[in-house]
Amino acid sequence: MKKSFKQILALGLAVVMTASMLTGCSGKSGNSGSTDSSSTTDTSGSDSTAKNDGVLDIGYTSMLESLTPFRGNTLRNAPFITQVFESLAVVNENREMEPWVAKSWETNDDGFTYNVEIWDKVTDSEGNKITAADIVWFIQESMTRALKPVFSKVESVEQTGDYTLTVKMKSNIVGTFESLLRDTFAISKTAFEASTDEFGATLVSTSAYKVTEYTTNSILALEKRDDYWQDEANLPKCVVPAVKKLSYHCITESSQMAIALETGIVDMVIALDASSVAQFVDNNDYTVELAEGSQGWQMFFSGADNSEVANNLKLRQAICYSIDENGLIAGLLQGYGTPMYDVCPPMFNGFNEKWVNEEYYNYNVEKAKQLIAESGYNGETISILTTSTTLTQRLAEMLQSYMMAIGVKVELNVVDMALYTSIRLDGTQYDIVLNSIGGTYLPDHWSIRYDPAAYKTGDATSRHDNTLGELLYKTWTPSGFTEANIDEVHNYIKDNAIAYGMFNPQTIVVIRKDAGLEEEVLEYQGYIAPASSKFTNY
Repeated sequence: MKKSFKQILALGLAVVMTASMLTGCSGKSGNSGSTDSSSTTDTSGSDSTAKNDGVLDIGYTSMLESLTPFRGNTLRNAPFITQVFESLAVVNENREMEPWVAKSWETNDDGFTYNVEIWDKVTDSEGNKITAADIVWFIQESMTRALKPVFSKVESVEQTGDYTLTVKMKSNIVGTFESLLRDTFAISKTAFEASTDEFGATLVSTSAYKVTEYTTNSILALEKRDDYWQDEANLPKCVVPAVKKLSYHCITESSQMAIALETGIVDMVIALDASSVAQFVDNNDYTVELAEGSQGWQMFFSGADNSEVANNLKLRQAICYSIDENGLIAGLLQGYGTPMYDVCPPMFNGFNEKWVNEEYYNYNVEKAKQLIAESGYNGETISILTTSTTLTQRLAEMLQSYMMAIGVKVELNVVDMALYTSIRLDGTQYDIVLNSIGGTYLPDHWSIRYDPAAYKTGDATSRHDNTLGELLYKTWTPSGFTEANIDEVHNYIKDNAIAYGMFNPQTIVVIRKDAGLEEEVLEYQGYIAPASSKFTNY
């Protein structure tokens, strides 16, 4: 079994922390951890005292490039999305779907066709009433624009009543319809078509919040509406508008983010870079919380015929054994991460907790060298494709060192995001490709990575493994999504070293004590839902 995060700390690979958990209305104690210090620094009256302006200010590293509701998956999981747009349903902290704009849905044919009913009182900030016609229009327009893959999986959608509609899916893969519910926003067709820039700078939304200030890639300010359509008692807990005013600040540089937190420009930071957290861990004026990451970092082996690794199982296994996952966590994340036990993180629906106690290519140089000797490898160059961001390039360099230590010759192909995106699905372009992939359900991830019929060239690495394909197809249906079938896929991918989950970065949240957090609500990724939590000052 791999070393846990606590064991990594004990090895001195991360900062020393005193762990405690904020008691929140979520009732959960295992999704995130918090760290308070014991120092007694008095910052009253200094620049580090939070502003008393009634606005909860939040630092985040990314911002919407536009307020349009028609968008790709970028920033799909950002903490402000649920305050900007309302969807048919939302994923709660237990990773379950809860109705939001939708009142209910049902299927009578094992997940191919769904009848959906929405609330009959939904209105936006300009008083436009939302009916089933608006929802049908949004789905059809999303299918045409093809910005999110989930809409390509819809066969048809039609209105069946003022507040009812029917959606037919092309397949009944577990999690697909749930993703559609989450990605379908309640937007008035009339208001959207009246906009001169498709809501690019000014949004009309059904959300409990209205946008009061917005600058592209900079700031997003929100204020609670007085005329919100829904009774808050009927809302999922993670989207209840508990804070009256909040503002998100996009700060991309980690040291500047830390300064903004110290000086009170922001009251909290979501997803603080690990390099900046040490100064807050030992300070009594802050609470540091850790949430398990929702994506993880993986390596995918090429399945193309011309790849050196494609037809050499022992070489692939040797590479997996050569990687010190705890070393990666220490060197890249200052210890703020956990090893992985599958290609997908434990947060995915379908993950089996027993995998945590199974052997999963635990770091073993001697075993790696033995497998290299048995593999017939003769010093051929193995190429790793990755992007030019700081973390991914450093990750690739560390992997290169580990692999060279067992006698594997490695070259790095570090490219910009545009080129990476254009070639990442072509297994002829690399032997190994590095990626960080999110999702909610295991079959959703599996369908886009390993289905031999997914792309013209095979799966997402040009592999044509029909045996794996048949195992995947068994898990896709609601009736086939069983522990036994899931186990078969997990073991096949692991035993054949088709891909390898390396480590899962933790999400670091730092909250100023003078923000007055009273009651914390968590969102589905395990960290605080700022708009739905209660603060004494906001």
